[in-house]
Amino acid sequence: MKATGSSLRIGLLFHGKKIWLSELLSIIFVSILLFTLFTITFIILKNEVNANKYNKEIAALKAENITLHNDLEHLKEITLIAQTLCTFLRNRIPAPTIYKLSELIYTNSKQFGYDPLLLLAVIHVESYFKMDAYGRYRSGNLSGALGLMQLKFKTAQEVAAQLEMEALTPDDLFNPEVNIVLGVAYLTQLVTRFKSFKLGLLAYNQGPATIIANLSNRQQLSLNYYRKVLKSYYDLKDLSEKESTKSNTSPLCQQQK
Repeated sequence: MKATGSSLRIGLLFHGKKIWLSELLSIIFVSILLFTLFTITFIILKNEVNANKYNKEIAALKAENITLHNDLEHLKEITLIAQTLCTFLRNRIPAPTIYKLSELIYTNSKQFGYDPLLLLAVIHVESYFKMDAYGRYRSGNLSGALGLMQLKFKTAQEVAAQLEMEALTPDDLFNPEVNIVLGVAYLTQLVTRFKSFKLGLLAYNQGPATIIANLSNRQQLSLNYYRKVLKSYYDLKDLSEKESTKSNTSPLCQQQK
């Protein structure tokens, strides 16, 4: 121990060397401070890692929630289409067929930007929802139009090639999945070509060459087909609005006795 004036310093022997107590306390203080800083840094980094993990989990849950919400809305729309179609057809078509058709109509309407009920109206006028329908002229002779949307095989082949689909056979047009995709795509091409849904729809029924000839010669267009589709569409729309207000607890597509 050594006293200098009023100050007092205390020394300790450590392995034969004198270490002042004040210096030892400073070392201990710095060590504690460094340990504390290290601990705080570690905690902060760990919290950031956990925060990132939780943020990712929250983002994943939000994405899953959005997906579930979209799936629910998807199911609601398809169910409404199915119930509307059941009522419209007075349950003459089996429920599984109705559901399959409703799913196809919903998917294609979303892809090409149509009201699903409008596509149903076209199918109603074209084939009355008969998947194996053969088109006929007024004379009774076969027209060559096949399936739900009454496509001619040559036209279907051209559209299928544009969509890069596999080679078709006439029987493929009796497959609703094939027929509806090609029919809606062809209708869309005509609407785009004539820059009018009305003219495109008339061209779908009468052929684009007929519409072009009538327009070129300033001849009056036959609107019977267009009016039939619109009537069917508004009938379906009225039914859909009524079905949307009904309770969802009742069974769908009950077969009439």
